[in-house]
Amino acid sequence: MPVLRSLYFILFLLLLSTCVPAQERKDSIAFDPDALLVEGKRPKVLLVGTFHFNYPGLDDHKTEEQDQVDVLEASRQAEMQELLDYLARFRPNKIVVERRPGSTVNDTYRSYLAGEYELRRGEIGQLAFRLGERFGIDSLVVGDAFPLSNSLYYHPDSNVLRPVLDELFAPEDTSVTARSRRYFELYAQEDKLKTDHTLLAIFKYLNGTHRTRRGHGHYLEFTADVDPDALAIWWYSRNLRIYRNIQRATTSPDDRILVLFGAGHLGILRQQFESSPAYELVDFGEL
Repeated sequence: MPVLRSLYFILFLLLLSTCVPAQERKDSIAFDPDALLVEGKRPKVLLVGTFHFNYPGLDDHKTEEQDQVDVLEASRQAEMQELLDYLARFRPNKIVVERRPGSTVNDTYRSYLAGEYELRRGEIGQLAFRLGERFGIDSLVVGDAFPLSNSLYYHPDSNVLRPVLDELFAPEDTSVTARSRRYFELYAQEDKLKTDHTLLAIFKYLNGTHRTRRGHGHYLEFTADVDPDALAIWWYSRNLRIYRNIQRATTSPDDRILVLFGAGHLGILRQQFESSPAYELVDFGEL
């Protein structure tokens, strides 16, 4: 009998299992990967894209003289103070500037702190020096880098490598695409906008997420007629190395790192810091 009762019980369980519906699978996932990837406090980063105040003329687009902004004018200096006060809301303890290793920028900065240097038109002096002084920063972070293409071009084996690089960067078609022409029209229109808008308004525009993405689009457009590896070892490589320099300069989760670079760099730099769980990116427009 005990055996029979056990068989009845097993049959009952089997019958019961056929009556219970299978657990339904959920049609959405609410899990946040940051639950695993982010731990504790993270260093904050503020990307500040700028135009070059002294108009060095090194880019393909050249600003017409009548559209150039003279930041040393009294009215523009008042606007500069407004921009500095806005950036000061971030309270940086480190400032990264667009200079490469070997630069004498910190020698000049220390002369400025000692009252021995008069500021000129450059954005590093006007913004980084003055913010650094305000927050007691003793030296700036030299954040720029040469790209891989330069490293290879001046490599000891450059006699072998240079023909390869020349072939990579040789355009198949030297004509300017219609889309690229529109970009140059955009830059010319933006130059005119700068003449009748405040510096803070200009910076909010340049650092807007939509303008940042579209700015990066021009690098994709005017390199469309060369080997894609050329863009990778030139522009992408340079900005990845810039990111690595900022990584190396990060020493504490309490760091508040202001990165001052030409606005064209923001397309890649923003993507890097948005993707990295190691940093908290502060949006320029939310200061």
